[in-house]
Amino acid sequence: KERGIDTEDSITLTVQWENSNDKSLGCAVFTSSWVAPKSDVHSQQRFFYMGAKGEINVDQAHRGCTVATDDGPFASVNPLFMKYTPTNGKFSGQSSYGVKSFEHFVDACRAINAGTAKPTDYDDGSIATVNTTVQGTAILEAGRRSLDSDGQPMDLVYESEDSHEPISIKPHVF
Repeated sequence: KERGIDTEDSITLTVQWENSNDKSLGCAVFTSSWVAPKSDVHSQQRFFYMGAKGEINVDQAHRGCTVATDDGPFASVNPLFMKYTPTNGKFSGQSSYGVKSFEHFVDACRAINAGTAKPTDYDDGSIATVNTTVQGTAILEAGRRSLDSDGQPMDLVYESEDSHEPISIKPHVF
């Protein structure tokens, strides 16, 4: 609001999903925030899934992931964000996620600036782009519209059952 933008500092949405294949329903809670108090990490990124036969709990901020299923034991999975220990006395973290994500971004910038690539070449999900974040942005916009309409549920509209990119948002009709 200090900059003339009428937006909340934080928004939490309860979202109901419909599986386009079998029409089953799922529920998710999303929180997005522009502000955060001092913490042990820059951003809190978490994902939790509970299904009929197991669960997944991801704490990306602390680089941890746990999985529990009916078919196997509880497991703690580390996505190897960074390798801090040397190999044979030399840096060996260049293949870890933390280094690779920066490397891909810098390589993309260099290729675009050199004219050997276009920004749309990276819409494959290899790095975050405007087009790879359309769904998340649409969810937040639908939440904003719902709040502005006293909690009226909103539907994301897609061009077809096979499309994954929303083309509009409309109030849900019961």
